[in-house]
Amino acid sequence: MDNKNKINKLVKRLIDISTVEGAIDEPSLMKGIAQVKASGFRLFIPLLKALRVKLKRVIAWQTAEVSSPADLSSESIDALKVLFSRMYNRPIQVITKMDPSLIAGIQVKVGDDVYDASIVAHLKKISEANNVNK
Repeated sequence: MDNKNKINKLVKRLIDISTVEGAIDEPSLMKGIAQVKASGFRLFIPLLKALRVKLKRVIAWQTAEVSSPADLSSESIDALKVLFSRMYNRPIQVITKMDPSLIAGIQVKVGDDVYDASIVAHLKKISEANNVNK
């Protein structure tokens, strides 16, 4: 087995053993990394680089980035957590950011999935439909 395959296999194993109830458990991950380091694994730095890339993807799929033109209430944020956790069948954390250009509504990104319920998106669809009909 070549080095890249060894690293990818170990990265997958580290993520698997540190996933608790669908979310990355940081103490478990750190314990696994410490064990790999203590074992004298000679490709430790490339392993950490590959782990960083993979963790970024995993965390993106565990996080809903919610953009809205105004601050959301804590009740709305909690409702979004419940909704997206149910949709993805795993715990989803919600982070919010303000984007006044949306006018009204929200835009949500979970990993590569984008849900757009903003006025801007609706106006864009109407404009595109009008341009097609001309």
